[in-house]
Amino acid sequence: LMIISKTNIIASNSIVLESGSLSSGELSNLQDPDFSRVVSSSSSTFSFTFDTVGSCEYVALHGLNLQIGNTVTLTGTSFTRSFTVTRPIKNLVFYIGVATTLNDLTVEITGTGTKTISYMQAGLVSHIAWGTNAGQGLFYLGNNVTNRVTANEAGFPVKRVQETIAPKLSLTFRNMYKDWARTELQEIFTLYNETGVLSQLDYEEENKPDESCALFELSSSKVATHSQTTTLVDISLSFRVVA
Repeated sequence: LMIISKTNIIASNSIVLESGSLSSGELSNLQDPDFSRVVSSSSSTFSFTFDTVGSCEYVALHGLNLQIGNTVTLTGTSFTRSFTVTRPIKNLVFYIGVATTLNDLTVEITGTGTKTISYMQAGLVSHIAWGTNAGQGLFYLGNNVTNRVTANEAGFPVKRVQETIAPKLSLTFRNMYKDWARTELQEIFTLYNETGVLSQLDYEEENKPDESCALFELSSSKVATHSQTTTLVDISLSFRVVA
């Protein structure tokens, strides 16, 4: 199953620093969908807590810059998840499953180097039962860096300029119930219109929170009638992604 966030319930919660010190930014930046406003720490243990967190099916950390070997641990009431970084990643979307009232949600990152987070979301999700479609881009497994290389008169590469890009992602959901479009899709649109960012995890059952995206810049959204029945619709959405 694919999941997409439809609520974010931590946008105004109090956040308390538990361990470590900040090297840049402030904790409230975690609630700002402007990814240029980050929070960073160089402490070997960096942890903070969101107070009074309600019912959640997911917790997402976006715009990450972590070091290989850093471990991210989330804890709340009847909930704990942990992930160790083994490659460069930009997002972690942890799927909880059954909606759980987390109460105090603590995020702890341990290890060496500077640890940076741009934005966080947590709340309820919409489940896309058919999951990914054939041909959908899995940009978190690709290389989202373009290169412009200058060659000299001998045809040898002499200068290279690299640029990280935000790829375009097309999501196509076929044979969806019209009632889903009337309800949960509208909740997704409401969250997007409020924040400009959605959290997406392609394969919830694989326990790979790093194989996820932050969706932004919704440029196209289409709900179309089905060719054979009035109870189903086909849906297409186009975003740019942080992956």
